[in-house]
Amino acid sequence: MSQSSAPQDTPPSETGRSRREPLGAQFHKLLGAVGLGNLGDGIAVVALPWYATTLTDDPFLVAMVGAATRLPWLLFALLAGVVGDRVDRRRLKVAAGGAKALLLAALTVVIVLGAGSIPLLIAVALLVGACEVFFDNTAQSVVPSVVSRSQLERANGRLQAVERVLNSFLGAPLAGALLAVSTAWAFGAQAALILLAVVCLLTMRGNFRPKTDGEAHPAILTMLGEGLAWLWRHPVMRPMAIVSGLSNMAAAFTGAVLVLFAQDVLGVGPQGYGLLMTVTAAGAVLGALVVPSFSTRVHPSTAMGVILAVLGSTALVVGLLHSIPAFVVCYFINGFIITWWNITLISLFQRLTPDRLRSRAFSAHRTLSWGLLSVGMGLGGALAAVLEGPLGREWALASPFIAAGLIGLALAAAPALVLTPRVIDQALADADPESPPGPDAESGQGSACRQD
Repeated sequence: MSQSSAPQDTPPSETGRSRREPLGAQFHKLLGAVGLGNLGDGIAVVALPWYATTLTDDPFLVAMVGAATRLPWLLFALLAGVVGDRVDRRRLKVAAGGAKALLLAALTVVIVLGAGSIPLLIAVALLVGACEVFFDNTAQSVVPSVVSRSQLERANGRLQAVERVLNSFLGAPLAGALLAVSTAWAFGAQAALILLAVVCLLTMRGNFRPKTDGEAHPAILTMLGEGLAWLWRHPVMRPMAIVSGLSNMAAAFTGAVLVLFAQDVLGVGPQGYGLLMTVTAAGAVLGALVVPSFSTRVHPSTAMGVILAVLGSTALVVGLLHSIPAFVVCYFINGFIITWWNITLISLFQRLTPDRLRSRAFSAHRTLSWGLLSVGMGLGGALAAVLEGPLGREWALASPFIAAGLIGLALAAAPALVLTPRVIDQALADADPESPPGPDAESGQGSACRQD
């Protein structure tokens, strides 16, 4: 292990040169799949809760639909991590994406027949969420296999830009337009986009199995325990997962009632709601373009403290002011700041985690950080439902934003107390120095999806 207190992946001259080198055809095929999938997911972010409100106006039941999409991260993420460290990760994404497309096509048929109900919608959301666990969990594990180690910030920044542009900037308004025509159109379009993402993945060439040094895979439970133990003992990954989980739980408070807050407090329709959702994407696109240029100069500990404080402040402002201008400004800031969070934490995670453990460690991290989204949605919906009687509907729907703001401000102290610069620097110095294969290890054939 390296004992350097300031580890370098490559010499400065090589780092500068790698930033100028193209990310490669294999990366752009992955980027195309991620983009198409996120465009479909962007439609679902608006269409799913909106469709739920056509079946019920109960805040708790609407929140349960959203919680059902995140609950699989709590139930299946660890299993997905073990599978991702045993099989070809590209093929796993193909299988999960195909199953997700079939489920969405079936939901489209149900909507056309007028047979939808909240219990059925929750069941479909659970199954689609399970597919997303296996599909999304391997995405970050694949990135270090198609770009060099020194290109991680640039590659992750590019992925964040495409995800945000297509998920919210295009997906949200497209969902509003499709919903204005028919709910079935919205879900049918999502199914078609997921199928196209699968086609992009099928064009990728190469070996995407995790490195095992020629050793046979141990038993599934052994692998599961190894991944959990590594994360739990790690001085950075464990507190980072806990902080991420609590922050996501707070954000889910607001997500639980967001569609009802937009309808009943801000007074917008489906197209207006879709446009409001693009505000976050606009901030995220700016973040994806700007953050890679300064993220390596801001210590992750400092970045996390600033980000958590800003997220807490914006949630409080939205919850207290109840105005569209305040919402627009705060969610634009959120888009930028969340992109900074993602680029910083994902790049740190990829550097700290050995390839053979990457899927398991990432799934263990997401079990906590994303699994708590379902808990937060349930709590946010319950809070609004309980307070509607004494406070009235407007302030009841605003209460999850206020609660999220207070939690976010409390969490802002965590980096100064636990995830200090000294702890993170030491973990980077002690990290396994194995380097993932760079773009030259893969075929240089052109992509059928997206190229620079």
